[in-house]
Amino acid sequence: MTAHIVLELTTRGIPNAWVLHEWWPSGMLEDELKKRNDKNTNAQVVAEALAKCPRVVTVCDAQRKLYNPTNPCVNFVGVPMPSPSSTEGSAEPSTARPITLLTLGIVCPRKNQLWAVEVFKEFAGSRKDVRLLIVGARYIREYEIQYVDKVKAAAAGDPRIEVHDVTNNVDKFYSISDALLFTSVNEVTPMVIAESMMRSIPVVTTDIAGIPEMLEHKQHGYVLPLEKANFVAALDELCEAGAEGQRRRLQMGAAAKRYANARFTNAQMVAGYRASVLQLSPPVILLDMDGVIVDWDSGFIGAWGSRSPIDRSKSYSMEDCVPTTMCSEAKAVFHQKGFFAGLPPREGAINAVKRMVGLGYQVFFCTAPVLTSAYCAGEKYEWIIRQFGQAFASRVIMTTDKTTVRGDLLIDDKPCITGSQMPTWQQVLFDTPYNRLVTGKCRLLSWANWEEVVASALVHSVGGTQAATEALPNETIVTKQMVAQLPDFSHMLPPEYRTNYVSWRTGKAQGAKGEAYQAAEELRAKQDAALNNESEDFTELTIYRSGYANWRRGGVSGAKSITFMRDD
Repeated sequence: MTAHIVLELTTRGIPNAWVLHEWWPSGMLEDELKKRNDKNTNAQVVAEALAKCPRVVTVCDAQRKLYNPTNPCVNFVGVPMPSPSSTEGSAEPSTARPITLLTLGIVCPRKNQLWAVEVFKEFAGSRKDVRLLIVGARYIREYEIQYVDKVKAAAAGDPRIEVHDVTNNVDKFYSISDALLFTSVNEVTPMVIAESMMRSIPVVTTDIAGIPEMLEHKQHGYVLPLEKANFVAALDELCEAGAEGQRRRLQMGAAAKRYANARFTNAQMVAGYRASVLQLSPPVILLDMDGVIVDWDSGFIGAWGSRSPIDRSKSYSMEDCVPTTMCSEAKAVFHQKGFFAGLPPREGAINAVKRMVGLGYQVFFCTAPVLTSAYCAGEKYEWIIRQFGQAFASRVIMTTDKTTVRGDLLIDDKPCITGSQMPTWQQVLFDTPYNRLVTGKCRLLSWANWEEVVASALVHSVGGTQAATEALPNETIVTKQMVAQLPDFSHMLPPEYRTNYVSWRTGKAQGAKGEAYQAAEELRAKQDAALNNESEDFTELTIYRSGYANWRRGGVSGAKSITFMRDD
């Protein structure tokens, strides 16, 4: 439904990636678009977007084959690793409780729980040691209400079949389940399967869309055509009573966990998206040479020998770190022929630069030559060519004003970089003794952890952000007098908020705190209810709830204080 936006972005030359989650074959695509009454999109617009979008991300290879985009990228949907407090699939013997099958998802025709009940009853027969938990009943949409009634009617009061409402606490059910029974008729790569596998729970599932790519049949569970005989046979085997059945479930569960952890984590999904984005619009990383790629200090100390102590914490300039009487002598050292050409690289720097380039970053060496040296500039080129090859010579940018060079990040050891322009880059400060007192900048301690630091810096990097941040005005705490000057909206507020709001306006901190936190809590409850009651699949939203919903709310840290900014 965003195909028209993809086309507009592509027409304007703006790099974009289109992530597809639906499984809408020809015919169904047209029907679904009509249902949504979207005037901007039709099948022709979708086809054109699939042909022109610079990067179409599908969540499985089967989906790629279905839509056949010109520029595809397959990236499985990741799920968070289970928290330490959540319990993995129960290993209790069947004598302690029934062998439990879990069906998790909104109870609706697409999820096909009615069929799951029929399969369970045929498999279970007169057995008393098995049960089926159906989690996901809600009573908002009429067709869902009707379907829940049908499921309950099919259960016919069987005490082994339990129907539970939608819930935020899915781990409550995972922790008492021995297998996931998944009978949906329209999915792509349902995250409930990955969640179950990560909790050592084997899966019995339909073989639709991308599901066969998520697990191996009879290794991590059973991937089957939608036929009752197949499902009943699989349940007979997996839910066999006694030690042999328990061994099979535990063995499959352990294999499923290893398989899922190797493929479906959030970290792997993010890495896939990062690689794709880097290909679309590679960030420009500017690397200083001396003190960052080059171990300038080690080279100087080797040439200086034991002439005097060197206190490197005193200054960025080496000549200020030796006794004042030896300042000219220190300068003479780095003006000698061969000094810059013979400097050693910093530990890990060469491999880090090569990996940076290999990952898709646009890497340039942004370095300031010593203008009073007849050898510095030429020897810097010579150093780069010797370490990286002739092709890297074109990546060298010599300048005495780095603010004029465009980039996303500049990794540099200089404590304060000034120039004629507002820089487009954000500085990542390479850690050295002479810049330890600098705060407010992202810091790289060594090349060992550069990937994590660069990724974090890029997330927060916006043109001019750092310079603007450094120039932020002072903060002032809100006072009663300031509040009194604001418009009074108390007459517009619902009664339950009015008391605390009025209390805050009169300067009572307790009232202000109570209003903010009470409102936030009530809003959180409403958002959780909305997610459960309105989403297509509450299980897929539940796993992101704590992070995503918190971000949607602005985050707790953003609500703890109220400040005004003043220009001083």
